[in-house]
Amino acid sequence: MAQAWPKAKPKLTQEAFDEAVSSNIEDFDMSRLEAIKSAIEEFNVQGYDLSGVVTDMAGNDLQSHPIAVACQGVRDACSGQGSLPEAIDALYSSLQASTSESSGAGASLSQEASVIAHKGGAMQALLEASKQSKSQTHQLLKVLKLLQLLLGWLETRDAFTDAQGVELLHDLLTDEASSTEVKTAAATVAEAAARQVEEAKCRLVDSGTVATLLEQLQAPDAPLDFVGAACGVVRSVTTADDERPPASKAFMHARVLAKSHAAIRVLLGVLRRVPAAQEPATACRVLGTVRQVAANEEICREFTDDGGVMACLQVLRECAPQRDVCRACLGALRQLAHSDTVKQLLAEAGAVEQAVRCVDLHSGSDEVAEVALGLLGNMMLRQPDICCKAAEAGVIDMVVEAMQRHSGRASVQRQACLVTRIMVARNPELRPLFLERGVEALLRTAKVAHPVLCRDVGSAALRDLGLDNYND
Repeated sequence: MAQAWPKAKPKLTQEAFDEAVSSNIEDFDMSRLEAIKSAIEEFNVQGYDLSGVVTDMAGNDLQSHPIAVACQGVRDACSGQGSLPEAIDALYSSLQASTSESSGAGASLSQEASVIAHKGGAMQALLEASKQSKSQTHQLLKVLKLLQLLLGWLETRDAFTDAQGVELLHDLLTDEASSTEVKTAAATVAEAAARQVEEAKCRLVDSGTVATLLEQLQAPDAPLDFVGAACGVVRSVTTADDERPPASKAFMHARVLAKSHAAIRVLLGVLRRVPAAQEPATACRVLGTVRQVAANEEICREFTDDGGVMACLQVLRECAPQRDVCRACLGALRQLAHSDTVKQLLAEAGAVEQAVRCVDLHSGSDEVAEVALGLLGNMMLRQPDICCKAAEAGVIDMVVEAMQRHSGRASVQRQACLVTRIMVARNPELRPLFLERGVEALLRTAKVAHPVLCRDVGSAALRDLGLDNYND
């Protein structure tokens, strides 16, 4: 049975919040700060979503906030009242005051600044500014950077889609006059717009924007920044991460892009061009996109027949000491190993030994352990000969050590339970090797410590090990 998304919280309006604050001040003689804190606590207890509310001191006077004033300035300039370059600079400066640099995630705008900009019409104003700046590259790049910053908040992403933002990006990407920098910035904005917004994903595919990016990715001289951004868009539209619609078209997008636009072959060509050891970040983006696009047996087989599995293994051998590339390679191979054809090819090419090596190289990384175990589990499923090969390669010790080292990580424990079950289900001769290493106690501990993820698979592993009371 498919897991249901959690029920969405009701959205609190700015008016309701401001009224509660005013009531706290007038009825209970609170200071404004006390009234705000009390209102926040009360609405949180009631289960409201406060993401669209400005809770700071500016809550009652949003129009005079510097961000709102700057948004109005851009709107006025787009209407011919004032200088557009100066208005864009003013908005950039006002947003910078509320921007922080997140480790590994780039610049991000505070929630309240996002709300004020949204209520001030920043998205519509910047889209109009983009149209008026098409012939001025420097100015256009500044507007696209502002759009990317604003798209960190879900409601502005919805507003971007509703205001025909995807169509604007398509025009920029297909315009022969657009520079490489503009196309890279447009792709970066497209990726940001598609995150958790199903409608944006569908429009990016239906408008031909993703097909255009795949075509441009085939250029042998495509800059790495563009490669990373374009792959990010392809990955976004093939990822189901919007909990609001009843269903996602991510799987269908992967099939359409692979069948009609040769997406998996394009990605293989890019993977072969990117120097993974020197450009690990770009390599990770390409590999992550391969994992998403390889959504069914047919696509996996096409990638394999073209040499894609061997290309991924080559990257893994060369870059195993680099944790992020190692994890991305293992993740792509894990997805590909759902195919029975790929399972045997991987086993013959030394993937089992390579997975064990990766876990050993990154013994402190629960993420590497989880994805390596997942790869091995997929490879060995219904493949008793590969299970024997895995036992000879040290996988049993690897499983036990991973369970001991990462006892607090539920996802690692679950994969270890699954691998144990898969290895002994059709190979009873392997049971004593697991039991003498103390796996029974580890499985029972995992069931108790992580009941949601491990109770079912832990019980199944204990049962297939031939143990009594496996449900205890």
